[in-house]
Amino acid sequence: MKKYIGIAFVLITILSLTACVSNKNASNKKINLPKAEEIKEIEIMKTTSEESLKIENQDEISGIIEGIKENTNDTGRESVNDQPTNIKDYIIVKFHHKNAEESPSLVYLYKDKNSSYVEQPYAGIWKLREETFDRITSNLIK
Repeated sequence: MKKYIGIAFVLITILSLTACVSNKNASNKKINLPKAEEIKEIEIMKTTSEESLKIENQDEISGIIEGIKENTNDTGRESVNDQPTNIKDYIIVKFHHKNAEESPSLVYLYKDKNSSYVEQPYAGIWKLREETFDRITSNLIK
């Protein structure tokens, strides 16, 4: 009987340790954006407007992609819809790929409770630095 209790204890310990490792990695998920050289154009628009800003300059495209990648922190929240829910105003950022089969990929930028966020449909939600949000959206918000 002691043998079975010992085996059960070892199994429970192993399961507990692997669960802790999984949760630790899940809270540090990085946003997955396309490489700048794969993008021919970024289109940025507000949901409440028909107007959009198109960026074709490769340096600006690189700056936007790197700005988002380097200034996000995982919230641990999941994105389970095509677009943000319970958010009235958000910014749509479309990455138009040079390879049209993958075009476009999307992220959404928005503010909620005095914080800025990036949401990638079905991938996750990340907190975005305020300065980065303002830099990307400055030409749209008047």
